[in-house]
Amino acid sequence: MKQRIITAFILAVLVVPAVYFQGVPFQILTVLTIGMASYELLHICSKPKLKYYLYPVVFCFFGYCCYFEQNAIFISSLPILLYSVIIFGACIFDEELTVNRVGYIISVGVLIGCAFHILCIILFKFGIEYLLLVTIATYGSDVGAYFTGYFFGKNKLIPRLSPKKTVEGSIGGIVLGSALAILYGIYTGILNQYPLLITACVILTFTSQIGDLIFSAIKRRFDVKDYSQLLPGHGGVLDRLDSLLYNAIIMALFMLIAGVV
Repeated sequence: MKQRIITAFILAVLVVPAVYFQGVPFQILTVLTIGMASYELLHICSKPKLKYYLYPVVFCFFGYCCYFEQNAIFISSLPILLYSVIIFGACIFDEELTVNRVGYIISVGVLIGCAFHILCIILFKFGIEYLLLVTIATYGSDVGAYFTGYFFGKNKLIPRLSPKKTVEGSIGGIVLGSALAILYGIYTGILNQYPLLITACVILTFTSQIGDLIFSAIKRRFDVKDYSQLLPGHGGVLDRLDSLLYNAIIMALFMLIAGVV
């Protein structure tokens, strides 16, 4: 736990100022993040390892998602189709790129890329307040689930996917995440302007756990515990961002329904 807390503190010191002030520090953070995410997405396909030409393909797709189409919260179908065509085409010449692997690289890559796009749009177009709302709901749920499960957890949630998660932890995460997100939304005035987002504050704490379990299912399929060991105590970048990436898409849907978009 000590290593986990130290890493989380260092990440906060580096990430928060970059996101708040944006500019060059944020661009550097974005490039590093999508670079590590590209590596981790492909790295877990290790039996046998994927060829290196796929890494720049995934990186360029993630980069496009972050830096282009800044007027729409949902990315258009054209880059997704182009990305899919390239990956499908590669399997003709690469015998290690099986259809199952193609499906994984395309589906999970599109989910991650679209989520990166949404997070950037929320920050650039709607402001850091909305980004913090989804972040607080997500990680408030994560923290609440971790400590509630650590001290009071008895009944396993879905041991097949995540042996340490408990029902008590899940409930604690929903309660803490919802409370923190609602209080923050009231403080900033977001919920006063868009009351429907109160529902989002609660739903996001639940879907953050779903996102975490989805990525856990992917890791179990490839027989790995973490996407990488780049972040001591946390695993990899995707291990740390899985719930937030999933929740970014859910938040965008709520913003669309509430009339924010």
